[in-house]
Amino acid sequence: MKGAIIGDIIGSAFVNDNLPTTEFQLFKPTSAFTDDTVLTLATADSVIHQKPYKETLIEWTQRFPEAGYRPDFLQWAMNGGIEDYKSEGDGAARRISPIGFAASSIEEALTEAKKSALITHNVPVRLEAAQATAVAVYMAKSGATRKEIKRFISVHFGYDLNLNVTHWKSKIHSGETLSTPVPPAIAAFLEASDFEEAIRLAILIGGPSNTIASITGALAQAYFKHIPKAFIKRALARLTPDMESLMENFETAKFQEKIIEGQK
Repeated sequence: MKGAIIGDIIGSAFVNDNLPTTEFQLFKPTSAFTDDTVLTLATADSVIHQKPYKETLIEWTQRFPEAGYRPDFLQWAMNGGIEDYKSEGDGAARRISPIGFAASSIEEALTEAKKSALITHNVPVRLEAAQATAVAVYMAKSGATRKEIKRFISVHFGYDLNLNVTHWKSKIHSGETLSTPVPPAIAAFLEASDFEEAIRLAILIGGPSNTIASITGALAQAYFKHIPKAFIKRALARLTPDMESLMENFETAKFQEKIIEGQK
């Protein structure tokens, strides 16, 4: 999960930029957490403390109402989620990585990701994006090879993962709209040799850089098992104490049982 938050913070300063190379300053004075981080932490809170996903989504949004949410989502959360809400945005996939890290099987990752996504994104393409992200993170942290991850996600979700970072960068900057940021985020992960390169490639793609880098960051953490200490230190400096505490508690937690019995 830490990788997702770092990706969001770094990517926040590059949204819609068209960078020529991967040689750029990673952390800028304007680098900050966004709603991606807040809602990722909300999911982690559910996983650790056995709380319903909807409850923590509302709680964390109300705690940090100025993190950059879609206006209709913010209104829904600030009103306590009393009405049904359905978004066409990418929020489900970008908040889902804690489920992938905590899941004990592919089946559990699929089931829990759908439960979480249904609350706000009851749209097939969004549900699938959340499930694909959770499963890819689960497989990466469980020792699957990148070839195995690529094959599984391609077969089960129909994503063309033969498309590389250069393709996605060209697609975005030609004005095309992504149906989901998950395939380009996975592409950056598949091409990288370590965590830092994964983040740099994700941001090079352009478009919603914080969201793409957040998904890529989660995958890179799960697969490479290492994040440079300097990245962690700089990211922590941009979080509040309660955010930092929850993140660290999640990173050190041992998930032995089913993720959240309280989600029934």
